[in-house]
Amino acid sequence: MNLDTGLALDMGSPYDFFGPESWVSNTKLTKKQQENRQLLQEVMLSNGFRNYPKEWWHFTLRGEPFRNQYFDFPIE
Repeated sequence: MNLDTGLALDMGSPYDFFGPESWVSNTKLTKKQQENRQLLQEVMLSNGFRNYPKEWWHFTLRGEPFRNQYFDFPIE
């Protein structure tokens, strides 16, 4: 999200879209979409997450403390 405007950043495909357009390595993006994806990658990787290469939004915390536990509660 752009903190100045409150609008979502253009990532080149919708969140939870599972086609090749969502792959991190997708090269059919505008320069701005590539920059937005790279920004997300840099922030997440530098904070201990690893990415799933076929979904630009999918990250997993390295050393996950609750690896075998699932949480089911609403997030608002």
